[in-house]
Amino acid sequence: MEGNKKNIAFLVGRVSIKGGISRVASIITDELCKNELYNIHVISYHPAEQGGYNWNSNIIFHNLLTERKSMKKGIFTASINLNNVIKTHNINILVATGHIVGPLCSIVKIFSNIKLVYWSHSSFFGESHFSKSFNEKFTSFIANQVVTLTKADMINYLRHTKAKHVENIYNPIDSRLTNDYSYDTTSKKLISVGRLSKSKQFDLLIDVAELIFKKNDDFILDIYGTGECELELKNKIKKLNLSNRIFLKGHVTDIYSKYHNYSLLIMTSEYEGFPMSLLEGMANNLPLISFDVPTGPNEIIKDHINGRLIKPFEIENMAKAIFDLMQNPEKRKKLSNANKVLIKDFSAENITKKWISLFKGLK
Repeated sequence: MEGNKKNIAFLVGRVSIKGGISRVASIITDELCKNELYNIHVISYHPAEQGGYNWNSNIIFHNLLTERKSMKKGIFTASINLNNVIKTHNINILVATGHIVGPLCSIVKIFSNIKLVYWSHSSFFGESHFSKSFNEKFTSFIANQVVTLTKADMINYLRHTKAKHVENIYNPIDSRLTNDYSYDTTSKKLISVGRLSKSKQFDLLIDVAELIFKKNDDFILDIYGTGECELELKNKIKKLNLSNRIFLKGHVTDIYSKYHNYSLLIMTSEYEGFPMSLLEGMANNLPLISFDVPTGPNEIIKDHINGRLIKPFEIENMAKAIFDLMQNPEKRKKLSNANKVLIKDFSAENITKKWISLFKGLK
């Protein structure tokens, strides 16, 4: 059987202890390792970090570079090394995870017989810079298959690129992370999770929280994540005298174990690809509240069923929706219960079946 196995490789920017792409890739590859049809390889452009997510011990790892370099400076060496990995290990299918590594995979694809899958990991229109747009359009043109995180982006790729085949496959929730906690209707704590960057708009979340606290100062808001806006957010919290109500908790490796302490999960992003924090909140039965930005939230949140979708970027309406829910534990409990059913659509087992079907269809 070993000789008949297909060799599938996932190329990531870096096998990391923090990155969302690494997290999702670790879930998918773990499930694929259970299938006797495949040998799974994970290739890291930058040298891999020690530790990280629970990568399956059967995965074969490769590094393309010995030190960190920008893609512009490292792409020549990396392309040679990637081509060697493909030939040495007889890689049949190469999955490019994200637009940064897309052109590198495309260059190698042009000079080899591999099948290339471009797995988009960000909103097509989310970031407005030339390199991202070029990378996505170039890679989707070269690739045999494009995989998008949302149905909305599937349409965007079909309309705005020359991709041959486009399919939507959602990110999965990690089946290895489970808990037995019941939803706590008495909790007065709100949670938000994400990189402290401009696009996540935590400054708006602080404005929302200020409006809520004016009505009721019993609530607490915890924000998990790190990023370039951390000092700016700290200063804003201090300026508004909310240091005893809003807490920047930083990065934690066990975020999944924290969710059960909270009553609601809130997202105020300007745009999203496919927000894993919403999915994790759903898996932990938290009611979800987000601005209804074009891709992501409205494919996880069903308005008034398992959470609330608020018109971007109406902070007064978001504050009102949060306050109303906090005053109505029975309503929150109903939203929580709905997640127990909806989360099944995002199980790792079901999502991996779609990947296997896609691989089989690559002729």
